[in-house]
Amino acid sequence: MDDINDEILPVSQVKAGYFNSIWEWQASFIAADAAEVGTDAAEVGTAAVDRRTVIPFDFGGIAVFEAPKSIETEIHPYLMPYSQQPEGGYVAFLQSGRVWGQSGAVLTPDGRLIHDLSPEYDGEQHRMLAADEHPAMFRQKDQEPQKIHGTAAVLTFCGSGNYFHWFYDVLPRLLMLKSMDVPYHCLIMNPYPHAAFAEETLRLFGIQPSSIIRTDMNLYLQADQLIVPSIMMNSHYPPWITDTLRTKLLPLRDTAQSVPERLYISRRKASYRRMVNENEIIQCLETYGFISVCPEDWSITGQIQLFASAKVIVGPHGAGLTNLAFCCEGTQVIEIFHKLHVLPTYWMISNHNKLDYYMLYGQEQASPSGNFAGLEDYYVELDRLKQTLHLAGIDAPGGS
Repeated sequence: MDDINDEILPVSQVKAGYFNSIWEWQASFIAADAAEVGTDAAEVGTAAVDRRTVIPFDFGGIAVFEAPKSIETEIHPYLMPYSQQPEGGYVAFLQSGRVWGQSGAVLTPDGRLIHDLSPEYDGEQHRMLAADEHPAMFRQKDQEPQKIHGTAAVLTFCGSGNYFHWFYDVLPRLLMLKSMDVPYHCLIMNPYPHAAFAEETLRLFGIQPSSIIRTDMNLYLQADQLIVPSIMMNSHYPPWITDTLRTKLLPLRDTAQSVPERLYISRRKASYRRMVNENEIIQCLETYGFISVCPEDWSITGQIQLFASAKVIVGPHGAGLTNLAFCCEGTQVIEIFHKLHVLPTYWMISNHNKLDYYMLYGQEQASPSGNFAGLEDYYVELDRLKQTLHLAGIDAPGGS
């Protein structure tokens, strides 16, 4: 190109830079203020924080996670028991803060990335990006932000179009603001062109579409003030999330719906990680009184009713199991994993709710594609499924 200012420049040539966390940013301006007045940082810390406030948020007591029950001889390390005190919650107030790009990265007033508020996932490498890899580090050098007046609350997240991430990475941050009675003029959120559940949930919370600014690839805003709640995954998804979702949404469930007590949660409408022998699985489970459902066929209030009324739930690992948040204590859950793709997401929610949780490994296809296992279809041996049902005390009618 003729004009170097029009080029996308590497981080070493961009003025912005980054901070790994909000706390690192806070420490930097406290130190700068101390240097400016020629005194100790501890003496100016309070005044500096008053101008650029970070308020801690209490996620409650210790989270306790118990090992799943299973016929498997080896349980994945992600599912091993542990206890943890939830930490790291906060709401940040950034005077003249900025938001950039499709995912809605949060930047300081002088344009530096705050990485712990701006997670970015690489869909080709199937991993989260480090701060120096973030797309915001390679934006155009001379790009100027559009100014918006008032206070904007930022609820952006790179995977927020996914049902689980919507419920566990976006809505809880809105509920943090509501619990603190924090006022704002508008919300900055990601677009949800294929996620009717997002629009429905916002309606349930009384959020007007006119109050939302949607991100896109050309977005670059600077508000008089940004309010940014901390990212939930950085606090390991505390039980506070499940408790709060239950408090807010269970009363809204569609109790007029007549629903079965034994559910099989199907992924047949998904584009990846499907059960290749699902017809056989459903036929098997029907003899135990199970009904197959696709959660995406139901409204949010209907899905809440489905899971709140169920006594036994079987399903492959997938976002539909997010609704385990609404189950009654003691509900039996059997989650089926691709043996090379085990994540603790729904085991975690089951522990939050004190559900009776079981797990089972599925098997790779005879000719695996060699792709990322999280995208591969797989199957489950029916005998092993029956053994797991028996372990849970679930027998077919007439069985012992």
